[in-house]
Amino acid sequence: MTPGRAAIVEGWPVFVTAVFVGIAFGLTARQSGLSIIETSATSVIVCAGASQFVMGDLLRTSTPAPVIVLTVLLLNARHLLMAAAMRPFVATASLARRLGLAYILTDEAFALGISWFRRGHRDLRYYTVFGAILWCSWNAGTLLGATFGAGLDDPQRFGIDFAITAVFVAIVVIGVRHRADAVVAVVAVSVAAGLRLAGASAVAVVIAGALAPLIAFAMRPRSE
Repeated sequence: MTPGRAAIVEGWPVFVTAVFVGIAFGLTARQSGLSIIETSATSVIVCAGASQFVMGDLLRTSTPAPVIVLTVLLLNARHLLMAAAMRPFVATASLARRLGLAYILTDEAFALGISWFRRGHRDLRYYTVFGAILWCSWNAGTLLGATFGAGLDDPQRFGIDFAITAVFVAIVVIGVRHRADAVVAVVAVSVAAGLRLAGASAVAVVIAGALAPLIAFAMRPRSE
């Protein structure tokens, strides 16, 4: 199977859910006061789902523009870490191609791309194809939501608020290759859910995210 085809076969659940998450963002952005063009431009320029949803919430509460910009920058700072992890696999590519690969770098593209490289592959076509299709899916969903969803009073009744959860569930399912992967995922989910139920939702993801690599490190084979 070619790298491009493998990206499509393995990534189609993420592409589908990305459309629905994009629709959800299109809806919320329009209800926050953005026009169709402004909503679509956000996905074209920023293309970082979580920070875009936060931006929509801040716009809805009339938060000052500098605060919105700073918040989005801080949320997207994680891309620096993802880019650093990807660098060994893209170092030989031209500057123009590396800039293009950086443009389509998202949580989903990073997760699937790193999984591909962990399997011993070095061809960049997998990451390129996956990232490009994901970008198209996200932007198509955004445009659909912005165009047809502005009149919906309560979009949550259709369950689209669960879409962003679904896309990360798809990432985890696709990324599980070994028993250790499953253990890390289960522990991280359990910790995050437990903290949220205990009322510590603000730090649940951060603590679970910090704990997961420690568990992975502890479970690595002694030969490594």
